[in-house]
Amino acid sequence: MIKNFKTNNISNSMSDFDPTITRPSIFAKPLMLTEYTVHFSQEFEHPSYYDEVISLLMSAEEGGQINFMINNFGGRVDALNGILNAMSLTKATINGYLIGQGCSCASVLFLACHNYIVGDNTTLMIHEQSFWVGGKAHETKKQHEHYQKQNERFIRETYSGFLSDDEITSCLKGEDFYFEDWEIKERLNKREESRKNKALETLVQKMEEPLDLSELTTEELEEELKSMQLDMRDVKSELNKRKKASSSK
Repeated sequence: MIKNFKTNNISNSMSDFDPTITRPSIFAKPLMLTEYTVHFSQEFEHPSYYDEVISLLMSAEEGGQINFMINNFGGRVDALNGILNAMSLTKATINGYLIGQGCSCASVLFLACHNYIVGDNTTLMIHEQSFWVGGKAHETKKQHEHYQKQNERFIRETYSGFLSDDEITSCLKGEDFYFEDWEIKERLNKREESRKNKALETLVQKMEEPLDLSELTTEELEEELKSMQLDMRDVKSELNKRKKASSSK
């Protein structure tokens, strides 16, 4: 309800102005956020080479922008993993620019970015990890088993939604995959759609879970029920639309 203020006790006279009373002052200043650009144009080498990149990711402020320019044939997974872990912790938005080759480790780096820009005549190449083992016979067996498990989890987590389940299985059997620019864009769109659908499904499941409502009043329970019914209806409607659109493609 909007109430009308009574004005009979309010004076517009300048005689009411008291210059000794401090009024709130409002100041504005432009928000200066730095945009960084990092070029990955050489193969991934020793992890120590990327200390500055990791420091940049960890110190970046919320709202900041970091551009990764990717034209790279791959390299060492241990170096890549350090960057990926820092990317998962950064407050900045990471924009991945595929400007040439995105092969092996470079494909992983690109797909881990928050936003994607795919240049013309670019390539994304995907394959399983390569590794070497050494030492006594029983030691090499343990190393091999460890890397095999690590490789499978890495491939499934990294390329889920971009590669199909059958393609991931083939990749784990040694098949290489090459994609042109238009294929990359198409698969990125499908992956984004798949992620949104999964997020909606998770939300529906969470909303259907029983809640502890013992502390709410009757009026609060009625409002909560009305709100949840509306939310559930909207979410299910959106989910059904997306499933129909996906099946018609």
